[in-house]
Amino acid sequence: MTGLEGVPMTTDSTPTIVDSDGHIIESIEEMAEFLDPPIRDTALGTGGIGTIIELSKTSLFGTLDGLHFTNVVPSDNATARRERINASGHRMGSAQDWQALLDKSGMAETVVYTTEGLQVGKLRNRDYVVGLCRGYNDYVADCYQRYDSRIHPIALIPMQDPVRAALELRRAVKELGLLGAMLPSTGLDLHLGHEYYWPVYQEASDLGCILAVHGGSNVGIGIDSFTSLTTSGIVHHPVPLLYAFVSFIYDGVFERFPDMRVAFLEGGCAWVALALDRIQRAAEFSGAPPRPAEEYLAGGNILIGCEGVDPTLPYLAGRVGIEPFAYSSDYPHEVDFKSAMDEIEETVNDDGLSDDQKAAVLGGNAKRFYRL
Repeated sequence: MTGLEGVPMTTDSTPTIVDSDGHIIESIEEMAEFLDPPIRDTALGTGGIGTIIELSKTSLFGTLDGLHFTNVVPSDNATARRERINASGHRMGSAQDWQALLDKSGMAETVVYTTEGLQVGKLRNRDYVVGLCRGYNDYVADCYQRYDSRIHPIALIPMQDPVRAALELRRAVKELGLLGAMLPSTGLDLHLGHEYYWPVYQEASDLGCILAVHGGSNVGIGIDSFTSLTTSGIVHHPVPLLYAFVSFIYDGVFERFPDMRVAFLEGGCAWVALALDRIQRAAEFSGAPPRPAEEYLAGGNILIGCEGVDPTLPYLAGRVGIEPFAYSSDYPHEVDFKSAMDEIEETVNDDGLSDDQKAAVLGGNAKRFYRL
């Protein structure tokens, strides 16, 4: 079955599709309505320093890093040079655009993360980030979740202040009905396994909600001298996920909070093989983790986002089981509507996975993990 301009669509024979990691693209003008007055003035450039900082008119979170908005022309050997096909004529990444994608693709549901807020960990003024996260959460609950119940936005919380982050997490889950919160993979002063952040993990465990470490900025991971978004992207998406996973294990987070559910998103799944091998090797010389790393992955409380057919996935499925791995569209970032549909089709046709494994990756695992 085909849809928009020949894009392959899901059919009755295709497993239920649940997107574990899509993205909204924020409208700062829409979001301003939900912000406290000082931050609203910054958003709209109508008061104080907001009138002279032009960047504030397009971003409340600052820039992601020094590369993401400077590489506007793909290299000559890039494969994705065709004209982009979005899901609709609506603003890209809007609730209306996502609703159209769900209708046209046959996806059952999507879990959507921020675009602007991927760099939230870089912010330093605690009062500002507390107010900004609160306004963002009100915005996505009202303009996305309430617009279409199939769209599930994930909250932002001010991890710079764990006590207030825990309070905002509780509000986002209990009052707004959001599924949980994103943890920035870079930008914070301490690694995510540090005990400083444990009040957030305790709250997430008490609430039974998810937390998700999401790749974003390239700051602070040793590649500041890279000048190409391509070379940076190879590293800066998966490597911080590896950092977080290792720190959660060795700092005792998974032992202290055994019921906490954590997703690791936008880094593919190949980094997991590296983590398992290095942890096993380290155990021979400097001490084993509390449990074999494979047990954490197989326990049902960890989700790893996979973007299309990942050559490493069949190997990992054999090593730890298929349960941790879930399809992520990443729409409308690196992929457009056609690419997202192509990746689903590729997974359906992957000879390296059984039908049950395909069904789990394409929808079952995300549905279970997010409790949809």
